[in-house]
Amino acid sequence: MWQRIRNLKFRMKLMLMFGILFIFIMGMGSVLYYCYMAENLKESGKSNAEEVVRQLYDTMESRIEAVDNRVHAMLINNTFVTTLANYLIQPTDERIAVTMGTVADFLKNLELGESVIHSVYIYTDEVEFDNFSLYRNWEFQFPLSQFYQVFQGNQRGKQWFWAMPDPIFQTRDLVVPCVWRFRVQGVPKDCFLVVQYSKKELDAILEGKEEFFDQIMVLDSRGKRIAGDGTFAAVCSDSLEIDGKHYMTISRQMPDTGWTIWCLKSQQPQLDDLSHIRKMIAGIAGGLCLICLGITWFLATRLTDSLRRLTQRMNCVTNGDLDTRFFYPYQDEVGSLAKSFNYMIGEMKGLIDFQKDTIEELKRERDYVAEIQKQKRKAELKALQAQINPHFLYNTLNTITWQAADQGAEEIARLSNLLGKFFRLTLRKGAEVITLREEAEHVRSYLDIQRIRYRDKIQYDIQISEQAMEAPVIKLILQPLVENSIYHGIKEKQGEGMIRVQAAVEKSGAEEYLILTVWDNGIGMEEEKIRGINQGLRDGITGQSEGYGIYNVNERIRIYYGRQYGLSFVGKPGMWTRAVVTLPFCSTDKGEMQDEPNIDRR
Repeated sequence: MWQRIRNLKFRMKLMLMFGILFIFIMGMGSVLYYCYMAENLKESGKSNAEEVVRQLYDTMESRIEAVDNRVHAMLINNTFVTTLANYLIQPTDERIAVTMGTVADFLKNLELGESVIHSVYIYTDEVEFDNFSLYRNWEFQFPLSQFYQVFQGNQRGKQWFWAMPDPIFQTRDLVVPCVWRFRVQGVPKDCFLVVQYSKKELDAILEGKEEFFDQIMVLDSRGKRIAGDGTFAAVCSDSLEIDGKHYMTISRQMPDTGWTIWCLKSQQPQLDDLSHIRKMIAGIAGGLCLICLGITWFLATRLTDSLRRLTQRMNCVTNGDLDTRFFYPYQDEVGSLAKSFNYMIGEMKGLIDFQKDTIEELKRERDYVAEIQKQKRKAELKALQAQINPHFLYNTLNTITWQAADQGAEEIARLSNLLGKFFRLTLRKGAEVITLREEAEHVRSYLDIQRIRYRDKIQYDIQISEQAMEAPVIKLILQPLVENSIYHGIKEKQGEGMIRVQAAVEKSGAEEYLILTVWDNGIGMEEEKIRGINQGLRDGITGQSEGYGIYNVNERIRIYYGRQYGLSFVGKPGMWTRAVVTLPFCSTDKGEMQDEPNIDRR
């Protein structure tokens, strides 16, 4: 029998199992029906409660809206506005009596128009107004009160407060203040209207619904009490348990005031009606569930045993055992899975061997590409430096020097000698890295040549610390900056110009940096132009028609040392410009100078 069942398709096995479960599901229908009825009863009670809360919301909303309408009508009344404005614009003893009488009449009419209003009060910088029906609390000062502090920003309109003892009058009744901030035409300063709602009247609105609810209260957006005598805290759920009793919570928010009406209704009557039925069905359902669980467990264990063993073989493969196989003697879906599993493991093992060979080939290819890239970067570095051919120029200038000396042209001889020295330092047997001392000598030769050309228009000063003198640097990084200072700064300046070349070592944490600066007192550059140049240097722009030399210097530095180093400019229009080069500092006693660029830092 079991042999035939095990040879069934897996689908038939599932149908057999669910057929057995279906018998028990029919018995569970009664439980589901009970749950449906219980839920329906709860929903009906909740719907009735929400309808009562809606009526309560409409009543309270209409009362507050009526007060708002009366306040708006008073604030736009021509007599009220004109009388108040005349006094505030030109306060006199004659006008104060008229103003206080007129304003008091309006406040009295506003208070008598709605019973929910406890009292009304107006504050201005000149005088305070009320309707003279209550004794004022003379210790109350509006500018020092929380009513005034809440308007210290640019808030207008009205602000609600929570229930509190009357702070303005001596009644000590509980009131809910609402403060209006308004302005009278022609008066530059704001006025404030305080409408104090009677908490007793607000409680009276709730009293008509207390027979339906166990507790009712109204809270503002900060959780402060507005009305009602409820003792429970506001909750986010639809139910609440107090002293072992279950209650249903209903809430409704009033958008205009920010208040929320909270109502609490006991669920105990509904629960009592269903208690007996619940106990009876719970016993039946419990028995059926135990039987169903037992049968389900038994069938699931029998039907999934083969899948469990297949899972164990898969875990062996996950742990790296590709020699495992799963043998299953039957012809159902699990048998098909077993064949597929064994075939897949064989294919996977072949693919892994092929992948190993491919990885080795890719590693060799990667090493080859890395070497090509290294050679390419080195060629780029050499191409950037090869702006001129110093061999030919140096030999030619040497000939010119001797011929000029023979003919008595001393200045020409000195100029060609300096220029020859300039290109001799540039050549330096093809070395890419020289000491900062040699770089400074190269710049000095260039400046002496320019002084001969421009006579007394150019002065210079080279200041390099002893610590930095023997520091290795790539050559030809200072001369383009000095040339830039001459042609774009001092050449356009009226009068004598000064170029100052400085170098110093600075330390930041564990790192040491070599800071080179070229300063000139030329015509300077606009801030926008400096920002554009610095942005181009950061982005690696090298195709600039203007100032190609500085972009050349910056790119060489970044290729050799890494992209965190380079060149930047600061300055002030019409006064000065400073080029700043940041390099890693390495003294010659730390290691020999190298001509290879540090391409791994890019």
